[in-house]
Amino acid sequence: MRAADAKLAAGCLAEALQMGQTIAAIPERCRPRSTADGYQVQARLVEELGIAVGGWKIGCTSAVARKMMGARGPFAGRVLGPRIFASGAMLPASAYRFRGLEGEFAFRLARDLPPRRRAYSRAEVKAAVGALHPAVEIVDSRFTDLLKVGVPSMIADLGLNAALVLGPPVKRWATLALPAQPVRMTVNGKVVGEGTGAAVMGDPLIALAWLANLMRRRGGLAAGEIVTTGTCTGLQRGAPGDHVAALFGRDGRLGRVDLTLVA
Repeated sequence: MRAADAKLAAGCLAEALQMGQTIAAIPERCRPRSTADGYQVQARLVEELGIAVGGWKIGCTSAVARKMMGARGPFAGRVLGPRIFASGAMLPASAYRFRGLEGEFAFRLARDLPPRRRAYSRAEVKAAVGALHPAVEIVDSRFTDLLKVGVPSMIADLGLNAALVLGPPVKRWATLALPAQPVRMTVNGKVVGEGTGAAVMGDPLIALAWLANLMRRRGGLAAGEIVTTGTCTGLQRGAPGDHVAALFGRDGRLGRVDLTLVA
């Protein structure tokens, strides 16, 4: 993709974001056609916005999510620093049109995973993790119908990340078999989605290794960044006034995340 076209596409998304508006699609003349184009526009969008990146999200890590989004594999998106909140956050429902809700395992990196030629292993990325957090991602988009624009445009739009809400770090997480850990999401006390860590490419740490290997050719990952690894609970939808909770581990023993979508 030509740099000028990436800049035009990023400008369209940046304007929509800053104005609180949606667009049907990125204009045809500068629309990303491939995942590589999407990542190019995404990087340019962050430059246009001038907002610090706090971490990354990995989307479509499950077969169900890939089918819904029309994706052949996972994709990644930058999470802007101001979009990261602590459990208990009260967020304006009007800020999110789609209001997708996903219960996820998120890692905070303690060490850099820099660019290199050799692929990263699961063991290497695990050793770089400083903490595991229960998380809820809010999925939203600058597109009027996010399911119609195609994966390259989804990637360009920060991978559809709108917010990330984190619970307290999980104690002794490194001894846990994450694929076996249950995650349950409730909305206003009613269970709306359930799953386990196995939904995330078989293991959230495998998803983290996937991202490290994507980024080893694109600048790497940095210590302090948060990586949320994909939904364990499916994609749920919220409404104004809803109280959302995600419980991790049996009976919430690994922690929980709460948030309210204020009407």
